[in-house]
Amino acid sequence: MARYSTNRMVRDYSKYSEGELVEEREYTTAVAYDASNNPIYIGYASPGTSKSSKKWKIKKLTFDASNNPTDIQYPNGDSSFSFSWNDRASYTYS
Repeated sequence: MARYSTNRMVRDYSKYSEGELVEEREYTTAVAYDASNNPIYIGYASPGTSKSSKKWKIKKLTFDASNNPTDIQYPNGDSSFSFSWNDRASYTYS
């Protein structure tokens, strides 16, 4: 991994009811990049969450030979906010 960035705010608009926003949340975002500058890990947590806390939702992206994204996977196949950003490389993704 070449580098990572953090503290980008992302809004989650995933919960709607009859076209109206039911819940809006803002997350701190951390991104780790590979040597080709592709984002391979993306993590989300509540603002102020430490990177060592098991309160992160982490995605792992895979890319083909042309650097096109091919898959998004989660630690142990679990998309909950229960992982440590610092431990992202040690998880098994599916």
